[in-house]
Amino acid sequence: MATDSGDPRTRYQSIAETNDSEPDLAGRAAVEFRLSVALGFVGAAFTLGVIVIADHSIGRWLWAALSIGVLATGIFRFRKEKALLTEWATAVATVTAWERTEGNEGGYYYSVRYRFIGPDNRAYVGKSGSTAEELPREGEMLPISYKRSDPTDSLPLMTFWFYGFTYTGFARWI
Repeated sequence: MATDSGDPRTRYQSIAETNDSEPDLAGRAAVEFRLSVALGFVGAAFTLGVIVIADHSIGRWLWAALSIGVLATGIFRFRKEKALLTEWATAVATVTAWERTEGNEGGYYYSVRYRFIGPDNRAYVGKSGSTAEELPREGEMLPISYKRSDPTDSLPLMTFWFYGFTYTGFARWI
């Protein structure tokens, strides 16, 4: 890979050029639907719905709102991931900012900002977060998926909820 000349475009361009010639860096992704996650969201919404029906107090509205919130979150995330996969491409992004904050109930929340080269050779930025596992630190590489028609719509592969990836070249993070 070329040395960093100080110009970020040069650095990310060299990563994009390397993707074509180095299979370990470019990698290949295979997608698998995670049925257990989908069933978990449906099960949670169903359970909360049963509580709404069984509860005859004023708290019924709280349970109804919680049920709708769980279902809406699952549907929103599923649609976003599905949209990314209908016209998707993968790229290697470089993490430009990394942050770890403590969660409300223990554990940590990891957030990253990243930059990658799209199909039009322009640099794009994205951001994402995870409570499940630590994301790569600043300066490290991160495999992402982006929508070919709109590279501003992207997510790191490791943060998908409903789809899992077998991604050669980045087994450490997937």
